[in-house]
Amino acid sequence: VKRAGLKVLETRTYPIRYDHATMVRQINVARSKLRLFPSKAMAEEMRKVLDGLEKESLEVTRRVVGGRVTLGFDYVVVAEKPREN
Repeated sequence: VKRAGLKVLETRTYPIRYDHATMVRQINVARSKLRLFPSKAMAEEMRKVLDGLEKESLEVTRRVVGGRVTLGFDYVVVAEKPREN
């Protein structure tokens, strides 16, 4: 941002919170790619991994208050370009 000639005014981070349904949507994206694997055997093994992740995500989200886990952050940067005189 500074190399672009902008002045940073403020930065904030916001936690990314995932519930089970959100995780399953992401797992399903991976499932939709299984047909692209180089072999049926490899795709089947990955399917087993994804099934395990879905089960684990349900178990984890059931244990936490509110049913959501924090994984990472979104960042917001407020910057301005100085006026040219």
